[in-house]
Amino acid sequence: MGEILDRDSPVPLFLQIRQKLLGEIRHWSDPAERFPTDIALADRFSVSKMTVRNALDDLVDAGLLTRQRGKGTFVTEAAYVERLSPNLEVSEQYRDHQNDQDVSVLGFHERSATKREARVFDCVSVVQLQRVRHLRGMPLALDERTIPAGLCAAAGLTEETARGNIATLLRSAVPLDRVRWQFRALSADNDIALHLCIGVGDPVLERAMTYLTADDQTVLIGRTVHRGDLIASEVELPLAPDSED
Repeated sequence: MGEILDRDSPVPLFLQIRQKLLGEIRHWSDPAERFPTDIALADRFSVSKMTVRNALDDLVDAGLLTRQRGKGTFVTEAAYVERLSPNLEVSEQYRDHQNDQDVSVLGFHERSATKREARVFDCVSVVQLQRVRHLRGMPLALDERTIPAGLCAAAGLTEETARGNIATLLRSAVPLDRVRWQFRALSADNDIALHLCIGVGDPVLERAMTYLTADDQTVLIGRTVHRGDLIASEVELPLAPDSED
């Protein structure tokens, strides 16, 4: 009997297979060991070879598997690491490795500020932004941002420009001074699972953020939710000299 897939799910079968294979790839112990063949996987999941091929092709395109003619398919041990720096030019980091991010804006709308937002931002309306960042067709992260509506207008932040670097746009309108990050390991809920093509309950890494000016004015709050199986965050901080030396 094949491994069970949810055939009533709105998530296509090849995406469900890809998600199951991702877990195996991340824990693959021997790079020299050949990955299961298309035929073996089709039998395992009780699907056609074409369905399996679609899942494997996505993993090859993402750089996680490689096909070697006459030898088979192998795990590449690829990993995406976002190095968090003051400039926050994450897209440039991927581009430096010949990988361009594709950003899909899921929502960009102005609404009345909640009581908490009105207090934090000292404004009456905000823009709520939600987007997904993909790499080679693979969803990597879900971005959610809340920004004062007046600042969005001053910075030229629109649904179209929101596909680019938001911090760069904000700097054109207000002098950003620092950002606070808070990291948490979470389990994906239905919304996160749908947007990142993972299973409900799968591990994700949340990076909550607050952008501030030098006079402690908050100009952005939000979070980025990364796939726990594909993304790691790296932060390098200077160490203060030992006062006893």
